[in-house]
Amino acid sequence: MSPPGPAAALCAAGLFALVAAHGPPHIEGPPPGHTGGFGEPTCATCHFGAPLNEPGAALQVVGLEGGYRPGQRHPVTVRFESFDMLSAGFQGAFRFEDGDRRGAGAGGIRPLDDRVTVVRGEGGDTEYVQHTRAGSAPTDGVAEWTFEWRAPDADAPVVLHLAANSGGGDDSPLDDLVYTLSITVPPRGR
Repeated sequence: MSPPGPAAALCAAGLFALVAAHGPPHIEGPPPGHTGGFGEPTCATCHFGAPLNEPGAALQVVGLEGGYRPGQRHPVTVRFESFDMLSAGFQGAFRFEDGDRRGAGAGGIRPLDDRVTVVRGEGGDTEYVQHTRAGSAPTDGVAEWTFEWRAPDADAPVVLHLAANSGGGDDSPLDDLVYTLSITVPPRGR
C-alpha cells in the first residue's frame, strides 16, 4: 500500500485547521449568547454536521404550559432526545418578547443540580442557563436539564430561546446536530 498522496494530506490539513479554528466542543458549556434568539448565533457556530433542526430529534420544555405567574418560581425541564446522541449540550435565555424591554433578560434562573449552570451575557442583563460537564452525558439518547425560573414581576410575554447540540461523543465539532426552539410564555393571574 502506498502512502497517502498530496491531495489526502491537504484534505487532512484542512480538516485539522477547521477543527483548530473553531476549537473543541464546549463540554463545560458554550459562551453566552448562543440561543438563536434576538439575532444571536446558535451552537452551529462551533458544531457542524447537518442543517439546523434536521429531522430525527425532539427538543421540548416541560413546566411552562399555561404561562407564568409574575414573581413566582417555576421548575422547568428541558428534554432533548436524539437517535444517535452520545454527548449533549444546551443553552437558553428568558427575555421580554416585545415592548420597551424587548430582548432584555426576564426573571432569574437557579440551577437545581450540577448538570446546569447560569452565566451572564455581555452587559450582565441576560442570564443564560446551560449544561455543565456533568450535564453533557445523556442516558440512552435522552438528555434532561432541570432548573428553576423566577418569573419577572411584570405583566408581559416572555420568550424562551433554546439551542441544543447532539454530539457524537468524540470531542470533535464534526458530525454534530443542532436544534433550536422558541417558546412564548404569557403571564397569567397571580
